[in-house]
Amino acid sequence: MLPVIIDTELCKRDELCVHECPLMVLTVEKKGQVPVVHPKKTNYCINCGHCMAICPTGAITLSAFEGQAAEPFSKEDLPDSAAVETLIKTRRSVRKFKKKNISADEVGELIHTAAYAPSGHSAQPVSWTVLDTPEKVLELGKVVVEWMEEMVKQKNPLAEKLFLAGLVNTWKKGKDVICRDAPAVAVAWAPKLGITPQADTVIATNTLEIAAHAKGYGTCWAGYVVLAAAYSQKVLDYLGVPEGHMAHGALFLGHPAVRYRNIPPRHKSVAEEQDGKFIFRARPNTH
Repeated sequence: MLPVIIDTELCKRDELCVHECPLMVLTVEKKGQVPVVHPKKTNYCINCGHCMAICPTGAITLSAFEGQAAEPFSKEDLPDSAAVETLIKTRRSVRKFKKKNISADEVGELIHTAAYAPSGHSAQPVSWTVLDTPEKVLELGKVVVEWMEEMVKQKNPLAEKLFLAGLVNTWKKGKDVICRDAPAVAVAWAPKLGITPQADTVIATNTLEIAAHAKGYGTCWAGYVVLAAAYSQKVLDYLGVPEGHMAHGALFLGHPAVRYRNIPPRHKSVAEEQDGKFIFRARPNTH
C-alpha cells in the first residue's frame, strides 16, 4: 500500500503537498494532474503529516494512520503570544501534591498531546510507563533508593557528587525526597539505537509538562528516577522498559497543593556580537 493516499475528487491540483514534503515523496508528471507517490520513494515517507497539514481541502490521508482524517484549525484557534508566554513563565516544579489521584486515562490524554512533540526524522519513538497510584510511585522510590544504597556501598564517585548517602538517610527517616509523595509518574523511554532517542524523550517530556500545566496539573521532573534508570536494570524492569530501550525523561504528576501567584525573575541574556554572530550567553545560577 502506498504511504500517501490522495482523494482525486477533493484534490485542487495546487501542488502544495508536493512542494511541502521534506523528502520529496510526492510528484506530478504534468501540471494540473493529481500528485502521486514517486515510484522510487515509496519507502521514504516519514509520516510527518506535512502534506495533510497544508492541504486546504483535506484530500490527503496517510496509510500509517489507517486513513484518519486531519483535524482542521484556524488562526483564531491558536493562543496569542502573550498567552503562550504566560503559560511558559508560570510553569513551576511542583513538589507538594494534594492527596488526590490522577488516573492513567488522564495522563494518557496528556501523552497523546505530547505525541505531537518534534522528534528526529519524525521517528516518533517515545513510549511511556505510567504509575497511577501513590503506592506504585512509592514502590518505585524504594527501588531507586536501593540503587542509591548500592552506589554508596561501592563508594562510587557519583554517590559523593550527588550526596546520595544523605538522600538515603532522609528517605529512611520517612521523608520522600525521591518521589515527593506524588500520586502519579510518567516515564518516557525510547530505543537506544534510535536516531536521537535522548533528545526525543526529553522534548516529549517537556511537551507533556506544558500540556499538564495548561490543564491545571502540577509536575516535577523525576531526575533521580532517570538517573537510577541509567545504571539500574532493576529500575528499568520495575518500569517495564524492554531490553534495548532507555528512559531519558520522567515527570511526577498530580494536583498541586499550593498556589503560585507570581512570576519570579530570570536572568536576561544580553546579545554580544562576535564576528557577525550574536551570542546570547547564559548566566547560570551559582549555588
